[in-house]
Amino acid sequence: MKRVFCRCAVMMAMLMLAAAVNADEPPVRQVLLLQSFNRGILVVDHFTGEFRVEVDQGAGKPVNVVQVVVGPTGFVGASEQGVVDFIRSTYAGRPPPDLVMTIAGPAAVFARKYRPQLFPDRPILFSSVDYRYLQDAPLADDETAVPVANDYPGLVDDILQLLPETEQVFMVLGSGTLNKFWRPQLEAEFLRFKNRVTFVWSRDLSFQEIMHRCSHLPAHSAILYLSFGTDASGTAYADERVLAELHARANAPMFALHSPLMGAGIVGGRLIEIDELARNTANAVIRLLNGESAGSVRVPVQLPGNPVFDWRELKRWRIDEQRLPAGSEVRYRRPSLWSEYQTAVLVAAGALAIQAILIIGLLFERRARQRAAQAGQDHAHGCAGPS
Repeated sequence: MKRVFCRCAVMMAMLMLAAAVNADEPPVRQVLLLQSFNRGILVVDHFTGEFRVEVDQGAGKPVNVVQVVVGPTGFVGASEQGVVDFIRSTYAGRPPPDLVMTIAGPAAVFARKYRPQLFPDRPILFSSVDYRYLQDAPLADDETAVPVANDYPGLVDDILQLLPETEQVFMVLGSGTLNKFWRPQLEAEFLRFKNRVTFVWSRDLSFQEIMHRCSHLPAHSAILYLSFGTDASGTAYADERVLAELHARANAPMFALHSPLMGAGIVGGRLIEIDELARNTANAVIRLLNGESAGSVRVPVQLPGNPVFDWRELKRWRIDEQRLPAGSEVRYRRPSLWSEYQTAVLVAAGALAIQAILIIGLLFERRARQRAAQAGQDHAHGCAGPS
């Protein structure tokens, strides 16, 4: 009987200790992340990964992020209402998220459309979203954003500065939701180039047709890469593959607007720095989770940064560096023979110098010994003469 009582007492003590430990642990904050795309959009994937790292490092307390993709894959996917019902069922019987967050424009549109059904009393953050997606309605008091300004007309200006004879720009943009938003926007913004440049769009082409077209572009052409996702048949392609094949097959230089594409075959320009965007978004999320109101968290629109160019692409397309905008940074420059081997050259030269010094020292020492020996001989002869 005593043993049973002791066991019960020990178990009760352990339960009380566990409860005390759990009481001391900080509550896990919950973030519902509405993602615009499945994996494969290089810029969005890079942003999402960097954002998660920044939040984990900066929050100081546990943050659980539940990600739901709201956009279709190709032309197939659940209905929008089906996605809403799935999200509601996921939180059925559970506390609502502390924050609702979206990534990229399509998810922002989705969240605004269905917010009354999703968590209308929770703050919402629109991240990595072009300001054009939000300009139809101002932010409410419980909404905030970390927006960007994708300056595609400015990128065309850069193309014309580097390649003033450009007459055609081939626009690589998939056939999904991004095309439906961006093509009419950019067609209106490109009107100022109508007497100088013709813009050709890839929307109605398959992947192979796009590759063939880009390998047979007329002279004085350039390629502007926005994003891809799906081709005209609805087949999904990852950006990495599209960029690699374009780089291998295109007969015209390629440009884009976002930093993760630098080094993937684009010439460069004034790029949106995605790492900075991820840091700014993580800071805004942490402020909201720490109790600041959405209305007090206002982040300026992020603009393209200083111009950055890939030296390898400049050489490939014979673009004169004298044409680069002032203050440009040139990356991936191949080192000269001197800069590549200067350490080895300096070490070898130093070794030769030390050897030379040692040899000269030995020669001086030898001469000194010879002189001393000669002096000894002369002295000996002097002592042996007539007395």
